[in-house]
Amino acid sequence: MKAPQWLRALEIPDVCISQASSAREGRRRFVIHLREGDQIWRVKMDGCWLTSSSEKKVDYLFWGSSALGRKVIILVELKGKHFGKALEQIESTLQRICKRADDRGVHTGAHQESPGHDFHKKGVQAYVVLSKGKGVLQRRLERERIRKRYGVLVHSKSQRLEVNGLDALP
Repeated sequence: MKAPQWLRALEIPDVCISQASSAREGRRRFVIHLREGDQIWRVKMDGCWLTSSSEKKVDYLFWGSSALGRKVIILVELKGKHFGKALEQIESTLQRICKRADDRGVHTGAHQESPGHDFHKKGVQAYVVLSKGKGVLQRRLERERIRKRYGVLVHSKSQRLEVNGLDALP
């Protein structure tokens, strides 16, 4: 199945897009067990779409559409222990996918296939899966700033996040 238009508009190399519903790095895992009617695309961000070592970015971006019609964008960072650095990577990625250099919004929710940034509808979410969750409680204000600025909730999990279907995401 072909990737959504807004993903292709980002000029992501085809080799970086797959229909995988999981990501793993060491013992850290993010897994969505798809239900009938769910569709998902995974974009490998770090080292594939974005190769610059100086640019901060999350490990993966998932775009999904559930059987019930819910559309989601999920940013996933698989991190050892530095939650603060993960928040910086999330914010940098949000800046990248929400705006282009020519100031045209790439992801605004205006595209038919793209969810909006309404955190009540959980359209765009971010997950940090940590080996050692240091600094999560101390970063409360930074998480709140991301929520207010981008409408994105940042969730943290230890070792793994595994859900049954896109509609089951916290």
